[in-house]
Amino acid sequence: MNSIKWLLGLIAINIVGLILITIYSAYYSFGTMLFGVHTAAAVKDFWNTEYLLGTIFIVCFNLLAIITAIVRYFKK
Repeated sequence: MNSIKWLLGLIAINIVGLILITIYSAYYSFGTMLFGVHTAAAVKDFWNTEYLLGTIFIVCFNLLAIITAIVRYFKK
């Protein structure tokens, strides 16, 4: 039961983190269209930023959470 709660919390944090990364990417990629950047370039920039930041966030955050859970388990 406790591990299910931990996993659901981890999934919720991942979803919130990815939503914030998407908002950040959209703001900085599509905001440049006001200054004359072409739509295709803005979309390409958006997806590149999304993949880069999303991948780094998912890998680093989940790795940190798993390592912390393992350390807490063995401390008991």
